[in-house]
Amino acid sequence: MKKYITYRDAVTGYEIRQYTQGPERNTKLYFTTENFTVDDRFFFCNRQIPEKNEVYQGKGELYKVEVETGEMKMVAGSDYRGFAMDRFENYGVMTKGNIVCRYECDTDQITEIGALPEGGNITGHLTISRSGLIVCGYKQRNCIYALVIMDQKTGKSEVVYQSDYNLGHTQVCPTDDNFIFFVHETGGDALQRMWLFDRKASVARPYYVEMENEWITHEVWTADGENIVFMKLPCFMMMGTKDGHSFRVVAKEDQLLHPGVSHDSKWFCADRIGYLGVESPNLVYLFNGETGNPLVLASTDTPGTGADHLHPSFNRKGDMILFNRPFDNGTTQVCLIDLNQVERP
Repeated sequence: MKKYITYRDAVTGYEIRQYTQGPERNTKLYFTTENFTVDDRFFFCNRQIPEKNEVYQGKGELYKVEVETGEMKMVAGSDYRGFAMDRFENYGVMTKGNIVCRYECDTDQITEIGALPEGGNITGHLTISRSGLIVCGYKQRNCIYALVIMDQKTGKSEVVYQSDYNLGHTQVCPTDDNFIFFVHETGGDALQRMWLFDRKASVARPYYVEMENEWITHEVWTADGENIVFMKLPCFMMMGTKDGHSFRVVAKEDQLLHPGVSHDSKWFCADRIGYLGVESPNLVYLFNGETGNPLVLASTDTPGTGADHLHPSFNRKGDMILFNRPFDNGTTQVCLIDLNQVERP
């Protein structure tokens, strides 16, 4: 018997699977990490009790959910945080205090593998390169922010960059340990938000140089590490090369906020939400990466907080999209749409 429920979306008529229910906040992983195991058999989500200003931390019980049956299993308690999946192998990493732990998806085994500097806190989920290098944004004990790397083989960590700014959305290039992407996280706009740290040169430089009154936000590497996808609010989804020398508009639609990209970089998704004082329907879109043609896939109620945003992302095969569905009653649940039922734009 299936453990999830299905419903027809009120706007699109497509069949949606709703995997979670209840009074708690149930949310998928953030869109800047893989949400699915390498075989797409399982995805992960957090069951959370909301806390003040909790948007990116991913704090809460971690569950593994079987896509076909909806069976859910808690694999880590609320003392763990920052869970992220490897892009190429079937494991994830997370922290327990300043201890970094490795979670094996096949066995559900959790092993301590190293330590971050004592007395600090991660500023978002961990991130992993193909070589296994673990990278994170970190608020140190002295309240100075840093980029920290950790070698899984030795378990030793190293501060490679420090700043007075809150370093958020830290993401090592999936295929190149030398480049670490991060943002100046203000909780809103920033004069220069997106930055790229070159480890060999030990230099941070703007990735996309912002002009006055531009608001650039919500960035994610493509799986091959060759490009970064981001939003230029309020309507452009853009993609830039790894070196930040060439940019193009992928799609245009009012009030887009968070982008997702398939592993082959041919398909994109995004959520549409009201913000900056502009009301909007709350929708999940699919975009053709060559033409920019859009297709509305699903609708939701209005999210109450940033943690309840839709944050859509693809599975590894690119034929399913996982997203959060906020409800007017204040809860948020994890939903999935199978793209095999749609005619792609």
